Amino acid sequence: MIGRILMGRFRINSRIARGGMGAVYLARKVDSGDLFAVKVLHRDIVLDPRMRERFLNEAQAAKRIDHPAVVKTCEVGETASGEIFIAMEYVDGPPLRRLLRKGPLDSGRAIILSAAIAQGLAAAHASGVIHRDLKPENVLIPRSLKANSVVKIVDFGIAHIIDAPRITTTRHVIGTPQYISPEQAMGEPVDRRTDIYSLGVMMYEMLTGTLPFWDKDPDKLLRKHIKSRPIPIHKLSVPLAIDPALEEVVMACLEKSPNARPTTMENIVSRLGVIGQ
Repeated sequence: MIGRILMGRFRINSRIARGGMGAVYLARKVDSGDLFAVKVLHRDIVLDPRMRERFLNEAQAAKRIDHPAVVKTCEVGETASGEIFIAMEYVDGPPLRRLLRKGPLDSGRAIILSAAIAQGLAAAHASGVIHRDLKPENVLIPRSLKANSVVKIVDFGIAHIIDAPRITTTRHVIGTPQYISPEQAMGEPVDRRTDIYSLGVMMYEMLTGTLPFWDKDPDKLLRKHIKSRPIPIHKLSVPLAIDPALEEVVMACLEKSPNARPTTMENIVSRLGVIGQ
């Protein structure tokens, strides 16, 4: 792909990342010189109608979201040779995962990042989109103030558009085991509260440096999400004391029953705002 020009508009400069569904490249728009991130679907997946539909759903889902905390999808295209691509806003910055490798974040920074993530997901939910694979790898930390947000949520690759037909069966679990909600782990229908659970896992990790649940065996890990209770943060050995009100928000997001969690991302933003004052 390096050196190719897609649809006469995007010149591929280098590869940024590679995943299960496609590769992401750094590209420059021919007419303006602006940088973009271009995701190209793997050729073998293009031949699978179900996977092709999922990728196109990703594009349509992302185009419906307009918020500074969500990477903007600019164009969706298909080349004459059948390659499908999505051109997105390019973000210069590391994923949240890189920050977490250094250990827990201080409460103030964790609150700021969590609130920004919740604001971006609130916009997605308002557009009828559930992320369903929220994790530190899918949250970028922009280096530039021009980004107008302290985070950029990426990869709605398995997003479920609320008014779209289901393209997964109840036997097929989609998501990342460390961050998956109990209802998602059981293959049940999900709504915006599944993202609330995943945000709770990320907040727990940001504050403690550890996951609420872990097991090398993915099936056992899924069962822990379904049946086990996370250890309360105040019972862990963490470098700094955590405000009980902040712990309450995190643990509420991690409730097994979706009905017991905060109802909306806006509610989480509001509660974090009070704690952060």
